[in-house]
Amino acid sequence: MKRLDLREIRCPLALVLLKQQLLTLETNHTLEVLFVDQAVMQDILLYLNKKNYTYNREKNKLFVTL
Repeated sequence: MKRLDLREIRCPLALVLLKQQLLTLETNHTLEVLFVDQAVMQDILLYLNKKNYTYNREKNKLFVTL
C-alpha cells in the first residue's frame, strides 16, 4: 500500500499530488491518503467522485483503490 501524507499540504497542491500518485497506482492496489484540512478533503472527494474512483474514508484517512 502506498501512502500520501497531505497533513501539511493545502490545495491546490494537495490535489495535484494526489493526481500524480493515482497515475502511478496499479490495479488492485490501495493508496492511503492522510489529511487534516477538511477543505482539502472536500476537493479530493469531489475529484474522486467525478472520476468514479472507489474509496473508503475514515476520520483523517482516505483509502483509494483502483
